[in-house]
Amino acid sequence: MEKKNVTIKDVARKAGVSVPTASRALAGYGYVKRETREKVLKSAKNLGYQLNFVAKSLRTRKTQTIGYLLPDITNPFYAGIARGIQDVSFTRGYNAIICNNDNDILKTQQLFKMFIRNRVEGVIYSVPFNEALSEIVEIVKNNGIPVVNCYGSTRAPASDVVTGNVSEGCYKATMYLLELGHRDIAFLKVRGSGINARRLEGCKKAFEEFGLHVHPNLVIEADDFTQHSGYLNTKIMFAQSKRPSALFAFNERLAMGVLKAAKELGIVIPNDMSLIGVDDIMAELLEPPLTSVAIPTYEAGRTAASLLFNRVEKGNNELPVRHMLVEELLKIRASTGKADQE
Repeated sequence: MEKKNVTIKDVARKAGVSVPTASRALAGYGYVKRETREKVLKSAKNLGYQLNFVAKSLRTRKTQTIGYLLPDITNPFYAGIARGIQDVSFTRGYNAIICNNDNDILKTQQLFKMFIRNRVEGVIYSVPFNEALSEIVEIVKNNGIPVVNCYGSTRAPASDVVTGNVSEGCYKATMYLLELGHRDIAFLKVRGSGINARRLEGCKKAFEEFGLHVHPNLVIEADDFTQHSGYLNTKIMFAQSKRPSALFAFNERLAMGVLKAAKELGIVIPNDMSLIGVDDIMAELLEPPLTSVAIPTYEAGRTAASLLFNRVEKGNNELPVRHMLVEELLKIRASTGKADQE
């Protein structure tokens, strides 16, 4: 039998299953027993059958493709989200186009145009706010393409939003430092970041419960989430003011920069200063292992993809915005200790 004449019916007949079952097994969507799927795939291979996705998309007007926009593909934080998105996409028979915009306005515009040209059926983004994002998200949604925000800017009008209980996670971390006796706690956040502002609110809540207030001079604003920003701002802070007894960095890369600066300045963590970070991607591998507010990035990615496919497959783009929270947990390690009581 020539390859060009092989049909899905031939594959189903050889595998001893129905045509719908063979179709689901080959496309990777719906429930099919593992042994049945393997039997169908083996039959297709032996017959030389290959699913013609181009012809299928022309018939159904679907491309089985979604887009994922993130700010920096080298940041391990987004790798967890991307993996969750890809795993769900694969089980639904979809491909995910993954792109980073470097938080650049022009790149944001160009990448969304590329998504539209490639006829993606939905978009997930994890990027911070920029001047192009809100306008483009609105345009894409108006063209019937659902857009889900996963730990990205909440100022863009996404179809659904997935984020963490960021205030609660940072509240717990700050309470932990206060219970250790720390009072001079510095907070290293990124200027203009909405999620960092919400994190700081959780920290302030903990202070208020102790009858205290966060000192404005101990709120340091970095330009971005990079290790270099953490390093540079820590150097500047230590040169200008008294060293705090603890520092809370709202990102793991910022915390890594703090560790580097502290080492150069001869500050021993946690003996001289306790340190907490956020993300918990490589925290356990750092020296010392970093106490962190852990973000379940993989679960966040899976949740975002599930919300997106719910709209894509059921055509329910007119539903109200759904907000899903994933729980952020405090993981205590060796970078924190009791405050010096002298």
